[in-house]
Amino acid sequence: MSDRKYYIDNLRWLWIVFLIPFHAAMAWNGWEGNYIWLYENKVLSSLVIFIAPWYMPLLFVLAGMSTRYAMKNRSYGQFAIERVKKLLIPLITGGFTVVALMTYMSDKYHNNYSGSFFAHYQVFLTNVTDLTGYDGSLTPGHLWFLLFLFIISMISLLLIAVQRKILPKLSFAKIKTAYLPILMFFPLIMTPILDFGGKSIGGNLALFLIGYYVLSEEDVLERMTKYRYLYLAIMLVFDVILTYTFVWKGNQIGIVDTICNACATWFGILGFLGLARCSFNQNNVITRYMTSRSFMIYIFHFGWLVVFQYYLCKVTKSVMILYFVSVVGTLVMTLLTCEVIKRIPGIRILFGEKEKMFHV
Repeated sequence: MSDRKYYIDNLRWLWIVFLIPFHAAMAWNGWEGNYIWLYENKVLSSLVIFIAPWYMPLLFVLAGMSTRYAMKNRSYGQFAIERVKKLLIPLITGGFTVVALMTYMSDKYHNNYSGSFFAHYQVFLTNVTDLTGYDGSLTPGHLWFLLFLFIISMISLLLIAVQRKILPKLSFAKIKTAYLPILMFFPLIMTPILDFGGKSIGGNLALFLIGYYVLSEEDVLERMTKYRYLYLAIMLVFDVILTYTFVWKGNQIGIVDTICNACATWFGILGFLGLARCSFNQNNVITRYMTSRSFMIYIFHFGWLVVFQYYLCKVTKSVMILYFVSVVGTLVMTLLTCEVIKRIPGIRILFGEKEKMFHV
């Protein structure tokens, strides 16, 4: 009988799919640019701010937990090679294809760029500005997650090797549930380290290590899961306050926002992880299908979304039509793209897939 933690796979693909409506809403945010930026809409801005605190942090925690389980039957070298194939190669491939397309469409939208997609590589590869790519310049785009996760995985591999040598019996299995909220200060302290415009290698490294050392312990998970609804309720309170002050009051740099963001992040991680452990531990045709495609969904979804929003905004000004058609269209075309790529042996490897295609 398999001891695979299916709830980790399911929570990951659910989060990745939900990135489509999340990123779609960014076209109406009220605090920064976007590849396609239309105008501020407080409702859609609220969706983004409500989700943002715990969304990507949870993916780093899940990555840390998965690494703990993977390292049980892999050597350091095997794990490093896997990370190169799964993260670094798709980062490069996706950067030169999907992200390059996104910056091309953005340059056309914002700056009326009239050249071809291939001609735009000269802009993409030679201009370095704020690394957002909203002006058509060089950027990792949404694939910053792959870049960060690769760097963090390599750093963590070294730390784990040292820990196993110096403290081979180190365990956090007996940590009390009451102490779990204190762990939120670890990412906060680490956040200033290599922080690039609010995306921190240090802070996400801390989340990864918490996932590896603490939240992968079954005893900790068992005790923590009992309080999942309490954690989610606390998250909800701080998320509502954050959304109200940030979006509706315009107080975007206040201490209240900082505190609410930190609390929403950590209690969201604990709550959703506990909820998934109880409710998402299924293994069926649908979950296997989505798990096997989640990585490519992450890579391709934003490219299709930018294309849909670019052309849709030329024919309609309706927020409802623009938003929902772009979301549904992106989901459909992203899944179709995954099916095509998975069936091309030489290409599928470049996007992080295994050499042999496995049917679900």
